[in-house]
Amino acid sequence: MATKINLRSPYYIKVSKTALTSVELKLYIYTGTFTANGSVAAGTLRYTITKKPLGSNAYVVFEVSELVRDYLEVEFNGDYNSEAVWLNAIATVTGGSGSVTVTPDNTNGFIGLDGYGYFEEGANPTLSTTALQSNKTIIALDDNLFRVPVFVAGTESVSLLYKGELKQNIDLSSASVDETNEQIRYISANSTNSGDVSYDSLQERVLNDGGIFEGSSCLSEFLDSVSIGLIDEVYVGSASGVEVFKVKTLEECLYTPIKVTFVNKFGAFQDLIFFKKSIDKTSVKGEEFKTAVFDQATLTYKTYQHQRTQFMVQGTDSITMNTGYISEDYNQVIEQLMLSEQVWATFITDTEEVRPLVPKTKSFTHKTQLNDKLIDYTIEFDIANNKINNIR
Repeated sequence: MATKINLRSPYYIKVSKTALTSVELKLYIYTGTFTANGSVAAGTLRYTITKKPLGSNAYVVFEVSELVRDYLEVEFNGDYNSEAVWLNAIATVTGGSGSVTVTPDNTNGFIGLDGYGYFEEGANPTLSTTALQSNKTIIALDDNLFRVPVFVAGTESVSLLYKGELKQNIDLSSASVDETNEQIRYISANSTNSGDVSYDSLQERVLNDGGIFEGSSCLSEFLDSVSIGLIDEVYVGSASGVEVFKVKTLEECLYTPIKVTFVNKFGAFQDLIFFKKSIDKTSVKGEEFKTAVFDQATLTYKTYQHQRTQFMVQGTDSITMNTGYISEDYNQVIEQLMLSEQVWATFITDTEEVRPLVPKTKSFTHKTQLNDKLIDYTIEFDIANNKINNIR
């Protein structure tokens, strides 16, 4: 299995040799099919770095995460894709009896995700190699699918249950992990062993299959009377044991829920449903100047002409959302949402519109059941584009 590295935190590669004089490190960074490490070129050569040891040290240390992250493009348009990049590191070590080529740390290469470790987790933290989320309780919206991101190479199986009955088992023990798009699997109630074919609703399935969705009052009444993907437990199995996730499904009849998707600390897409009241706001700013409106020849001016004229006027939209009551372990989810550099909102309407967001709220107080009894959060976001289209 390739070594999983987190590209938002430093990742250090150490190369050691007796009587070391210099090290040349070649970084091959690419997506697609994995090419095995070796003494020959593997993948696409992006950087060649040469370092000498400090003083009498018999080693040199390279920090590579920033270089690798330049080649990781994370995008979300409603599809839950595995966003990852391969790294092969090959070092030519000079000193002692001559030069030798080595593959640092891992001959199976490195797989980079857009994750990060906390300070207290130390240098080069691996983090989870199974379920790629912190919360063990999942708050799901009734009649909508939820997804659990798992790292395929470290996961053997995922079982979905409802009231103790096994509804589905996804066997990942022999799943391929040779491609960057195979590293993370987003498991939902209608996933298959071969991949995630999840649709949040019947309408989304029809539209994704190229069909035309024609709604009606009878269809709406029928869809309101059934629930898809009812699951209350998820078991994620691996060589080290089983992780259990509890699923709590909630209905929302008054407000229109909004699904916020963000890249969490593990480098995976994670959903957070804001169930309750949301408030839209538009802010406008611009410049203005005073114009000369007085006509000296006639000693008059037009009362309908602007004396104060605006220019470069632009607007931005923002939206304030409320989670509704959630469990205490969602403190970690809220924290990772606010630390994320990529956030999107899916407005659960007829069009399933996805919009990019920037969290405007910059701090929050961790709530606990002991101190606060009921836990909910209100967060303000800016829509990450200008109101007036000025793309050139």
